[in-house]
Amino acid sequence: MNNPNTEKPIDFYGMWKGYTDSIYTYVEKAIPQYHQSITNLAQEYIEAWKNISCSSIDIQRSFATKKGISPNLSDATLKIAHDIEHQSKKIIDVQNKVAIASIDATKQTLSTMNTNSNEFAALNRNIIEIWPSLNPSRS
Repeated sequence: MNNPNTEKPIDFYGMWKGYTDSIYTYVEKAIPQYHQSITNLAQEYIEAWKNISCSSIDIQRSFATKKGISPNLSDATLKIAHDIEHQSKKIIDVQNKVAIASIDATKQTLSTMNTNSNEFAALNRNIIEIWPSLNPSRS
């Protein structure tokens, strides 16, 4: 029978450090799966909307043909359509630049936080080193 008083003491900090390392290793291994899943979802989303758009155009073309509606457009209408396409591409480009800039800013913030936390930990270590000399123990 084990006596609880004779068991080897467990180092709390070492145990917790091991658990923390294990959890972050697990998260780091999962990230590529998330990345691939999000990429696959984005591709499926784009493909679905492309198919919906093309199907809609085909149905409208079929209807117009059966009703004898001419698909010919005036120069003014063609210019409007071209302008819409051009402006849509500009909007997508700006949206992508904003998203990438936002991601880059977040990455920089996390990098700064990481650096600062390392510096803060070093400062705390220095305080711990000098603390005994500032507060002599009482006998």
